[in-house]
Amino acid sequence: MTARSSTVANGSVSQYPGAHHHVPHPDLAERLFAGHGEMRALCRALDWSATPLGPVAGWPLSLRTTVATLLASRHPMFLFWGPDLVQFYNDAYRPSLAEGGRHPRALGMRGAEFWTEIWDIIGPQIAQVLAGGEATWHEDHLVPIERNGRIEEVYWTYSYGPAFGDDGAVAGVLVVCQETTARVLTERRLQTVNRELDVERSRLAYTFQQAPAFLAILRGVPLTFELVNEAYYQLVGHRELVGRPLFDALPEARGQGFEALLDSVVATGEPFVGREMPIMLSRGAGTALEERILDFVYFPLVEADGTRSGVIAHGVDVTDHVRARREVERLLIESEPARREAEEARADADAANRAKGEFLAVMSHELRTPLNAIGGYAELMEMGVRGPINEQQRADLHRIQQSQKHLLGLINQVLNYTRVETGAVHYVLDDVPVAEALAAAEALVAPQVRAKKLTYVLTGCDRDVHARADREKLQQILLNLLANAIKFTDAGGEVRAACTSADGVVTVTVADTGVGIAADKLADVFEPFVQVDQRFARQHEGVGLGLAISRDLARGMGGDLTAESTLGEGSTFILTLPAA
Repeated sequence: MTARSSTVANGSVSQYPGAHHHVPHPDLAERLFAGHGEMRALCRALDWSATPLGPVAGWPLSLRTTVATLLASRHPMFLFWGPDLVQFYNDAYRPSLAEGGRHPRALGMRGAEFWTEIWDIIGPQIAQVLAGGEATWHEDHLVPIERNGRIEEVYWTYSYGPAFGDDGAVAGVLVVCQETTARVLTERRLQTVNRELDVERSRLAYTFQQAPAFLAILRGVPLTFELVNEAYYQLVGHRELVGRPLFDALPEARGQGFEALLDSVVATGEPFVGREMPIMLSRGAGTALEERILDFVYFPLVEADGTRSGVIAHGVDVTDHVRARREVERLLIESEPARREAEEARADADAANRAKGEFLAVMSHELRTPLNAIGGYAELMEMGVRGPINEQQRADLHRIQQSQKHLLGLINQVLNYTRVETGAVHYVLDDVPVAEALAAAEALVAPQVRAKKLTYVLTGCDRDVHARADREKLQQILLNLLANAIKFTDAGGEVRAACTSADGVVTVTVADTGVGIAADKLADVFEPFVQVDQRFARQHEGVGLGLAISRDLARGMGGDLTAESTLGEGSTFILTLPAA
């Protein structure tokens, strides 16, 4: 097994394992590789003298016999021969090399040089056989090989057995093999599918049992319970059902019309849908019959061959629902007179409210005309149009004008409230910069801030904060909030304003260090014509409409106005609006 092959020209004998000295027939190669098949043709065309085996004429009889057997076999075979393990394979093995140039390069090549990617696996197996060891057997063994231009996961069932030389010694290794990749991968996929099916069966069984609707499968003649879920057991009082005919297990169901329904579903294949169907059932052993009301469907149970073998019953016990609905219907009928009276009372209240609004609007308009006239004439007299006036008269005229403006302001508030309340306000929504709106409102209240010696602070209001709002209405709200804060804050106090934007909402806060509002009165500050603390009713002028109007305007723009306060420490009003 250690001699190296050598070739001598002119018919000299090659030296190889197990060879005898003889002179073969010169057309031996043609006869050895004669016949049909791709591998025979490739063997005829190959220059064997360029391989370690030398010309075919110098091959030992044992090699020629083994190669002839291999090429004639329709079972995949592969042969490693001689110290260099020169390779042969037949047509049946050829598909295992696939494409990518490995075939026909493998023919006549040294094994260790060709199977570089798996030599660490097959080399020891070949060496074992060459050393006289037993033949190997491997079933569905993973031996990844390079083919189709990449390393592929390939499974084989194969045997490595000795190939004997002329002298009876082991001269090579014959591989009888079968690629089982497709079968192994298919079995693996089937195992995966079966595991998934087992999981799905478990899920289906769990879902079947836990379904809130009742489910039962009945098969055969007579219809016999095959599967029943917990809801069905609860419906019939947990009686023994599985394996028993339907009307033996539930004898009270006979004569209530269900026999004909079930027979029709099996005979025609058409499902039956029952809505609020009554059935008399016993809910337990020895208990009296009671009416239950069911919504259910009978489906035909169809086998793989298309035959109908039974029925699937699926439904819900709607007894409580139906009885509750009937009770509601009874109460509705009995309460119809009261409902009509309530609607009439509401209609009267709406009419009275509209009449109140219309009255306030008319009165506001009617009062504004003489008030404007009073102001106009007072101004003319102050200007001396009617003749000269002294300083005392001028002071009186000034008081008349102040009272006129105050009364006109109150009337305007009432008019504005009636417009908001009756839905007559029109909103023009735009992307309004909140910082600019606050600055404009600050300019309007600056004289009052200075007069009361208050500190005004605007903090944390980025110029990039924009609200989706009506610019004029937003200005009115801010002015009301700032004026309210100034009104109820003592001299030397502080008014703070800020704005933020987050999660699509713009928040504007106006806080003061004023008198504050009691917790039980906080909800009333937004009610119209309400002064929450009557001690300030005369000290601070107004009719209690500013906050009511402001909240309605905020809500009209898709936002809201709320308040937080601690009595004696101050109040904070929070205006929220959609972000631009």
